[in-house]
Amino acid sequence: MVHTMPSPDDPASRPPEPPPQSGPSERRRRAGTALIVEDFRSVRRWLVVLGLVAVVATAVAVYALLRADDSESRAADKQQVAVLERTLNQRTGAIDKRLNKTSSSSETNRIERRLRNTGEESDVAKLDRRLRRLENDLNDAVGGAASAGKGLANVQRRLDRIERQIRALRRRR
Repeated sequence: MVHTMPSPDDPASRPPEPPPQSGPSERRRRAGTALIVEDFRSVRRWLVVLGLVAVVATAVAVYALLRADDSESRAADKQQVAVLERTLNQRTGAIDKRLNKTSSSSETNRIERRLRNTGEESDVAKLDRRLRRLENDLNDAVGGAASAGKGLANVQRRLDRIERQIRALRRRR
């Protein structure tokens, strides 16, 4: 095996070049840029997660609000029904007391008298209506007779005129 000496122009024979002089500020800047980009990505992920959590929390709150409103309206309906039942029971009790206080025979007699009076009043009202119809018919008949009398008077005048004309024609002949 032959050993050859590397030439000074051969890049493999050269010692590695030292990295460019980078001071502490250059390293911080590069590290800060990498951290800033990674921090930005991380913040963006967390914002997306927080946004999703906010949407879910809003949906849960709306659902709870609707359920609470539903249960409150049911409770209010039950209270209204209870109040109406109490009022109805009070009124029914008052009516029962009034019915028990009245004597059934005296109440029946009073109702019968009212019915008889009402029957008599209705008979009078019927007679009054018939009398008014008769009066209207009589007025119509009188008006018709007056119109017929005027019509007859007109016919009589025409006949008289025709008769005079006939006499005048006979004289001319």
